[in-house]
Amino acid sequence: MSPLQDQVAVVTGCGKPDGMGQAIARALAADGARLVITDKESRGVPNDRQRLLGQQPPGGLEDLAESLRSEGYDVVAALGDISDPDDADRMVATAVEEYGRLDVLVNTAAAPQGADRRDVEAVPLEAWHLAIGVNLTGTYLMCRAAIPHLRARRYGRIVNISSMAGLTAAPFSAAYSASKAGVIGLTRSLAMDLGPWGITVNALCPGLVATSRAILDPSPDLDVDATLAARGRAIPVGRVGQPDDIAAAVSFLASPGSGYITGQAIPIDGGGLTPFPLPQPAPLTVAATEPTKETA
Repeated sequence: MSPLQDQVAVVTGCGKPDGMGQAIARALAADGARLVITDKESRGVPNDRQRLLGQQPPGGLEDLAESLRSEGYDVVAALGDISDPDDADRMVATAVEEYGRLDVLVNTAAAPQGADRRDVEAVPLEAWHLAIGVNLTGTYLMCRAAIPHLRARRYGRIVNISSMAGLTAAPFSAAYSASKAGVIGLTRSLAMDLGPWGITVNALCPGLVATSRAILDPSPDLDVDATLAARGRAIPVGRVGQPDDIAAAVSFLASPGSGYITGQAIPIDGGGLTPFPLPQPAPLTVAATEPTKETA
């Protein structure tokens, strides 16, 4: 039996095809969960780079839902703003109305980068409010809406997507870092409040992940793949993260098998960026890559 067979999960921030939300939704569906997938806009809210370059994602929330349904999964799509209390309540209520229960909440949605990514003296107050309002208050509102349903079942899994910027120093990220550090504090507090009901609450802290959020440079001539590959060489595992890396961790924390893990802020950063040169293994020889008699 799949680990989430017959369970119901709500996953926010699923509009962008290259984002963590869509990867997480696919992973939980493959684990057997019935899904409510959400975003504020069908194709996700664009960040400054996407707006300046007129970039339009090739798919969106309904495309993901249709794709998953075509593979035999049970999925409902719902648009809503997690920072709006009524929308948060409605998106959670959709899961209960459609499926009669709620077992898993994954808070992936985050405010798009923009004017918040500046020196602290240049960050407009509106940009601060947006980052805090979506990243922290939105996560709180989704949790608040879900908790009564989880407590009623004496079981639940909440996975909040924070960031390494919430654990370590990050330049030009005062609002973002504050919001993501707040998510970690919220996670730890909720874990204390909800543990006796069989509900675990954990935060994942991704490092550099290859999504549209990873690149802020608005230059249309920028080679994004080459830029990410170069940055990946400063990470011990030798590459930047992929949305599927985050989805795999969510899949475990959402499962019944993670029941003794709660209140944690877990880095997923490939070992972290380093300014120092990393040792590199010699290229494999042909002989080393061929199966031996023992392994063939």
